[in-house]
Amino acid sequence: MPTPIQLEQIEWGSGDRRLLLVHGLGSNAAGWWRVGPALAEAGFHVIGVDLRGHGHSDRPGDYRVPSYAADLLALGGDWDVVLGHSLGGAAVVQALIDRPGWTRRVVLEDPLLVILDQGIAVEYVTTGLGPDITLEDLMAANPTWHHEDARIKLEAQNQAGRAVIEASIVDNPGWNVVGAVAALEIPTLLLGAATDPLVPPALGASLADMNPNIEFYTIAGGSHSMHRDEYDAFIRLVLDFVG
Repeated sequence: MPTPIQLEQIEWGSGDRRLLLVHGLGSNAAGWWRVGPALAEAGFHVIGVDLRGHGHSDRPGDYRVPSYAADLLALGGDWDVVLGHSLGGAAVVQALIDRPGWTRRVVLEDPLLVILDQGIAVEYVTTGLGPDITLEDLMAANPTWHHEDARIKLEAQNQAGRAVIEASIVDNPGWNVVGAVAALEIPTLLLGAATDPLVPPALGASLADMNPNIEFYTIAGGSHSMHRDEYDAFIRLVLDFVG
């Protein structure tokens, strides 16, 4: 079992139900600046974490998904809902493999379920990184994002740096948890992007067909970061699911 580290956290609300937000690669807990308060208003005590190597958390040099998952499991269990985006979704699925009763419900926002080609994946995640990238560059590349989303994402990319982002792919050869998602025994909201998805419609629909616990939706117009570019549609689906 990997040795977990303590993750930095941001909290919203003080409701009786507990909800964990797990960001994607090259992001941080602050990126949930709209999602966290909305879920707090719905009655949740919301905790967002900075994954290892991201935000203000430590950089241990091990970026295997099971290590990301061990950090999450070290936060304790008895979550009512866990929401994971991209790499965060991968870590959440691994945590559920390691401890099936860890949460009662799960939301997977275009999660990283499989790495088919590490070279292509590294090129994809490192495109647009570097000290010369400006806020204007990021806004131009993501015209539907709120200015605050772009500002936080740029800060988060710089906090993580290219080495951590690249290692999070390189350290995980053969990553594939499609079968584990197909076998999930808790209510699961699986969201796929409309453009360049990690979970294409055919895959998402087939997982939902195989597993009655899974609800699958593709958000029209939504990119991989749908909580940023299609926030209203995203939060409606999440709030309807968590009740």
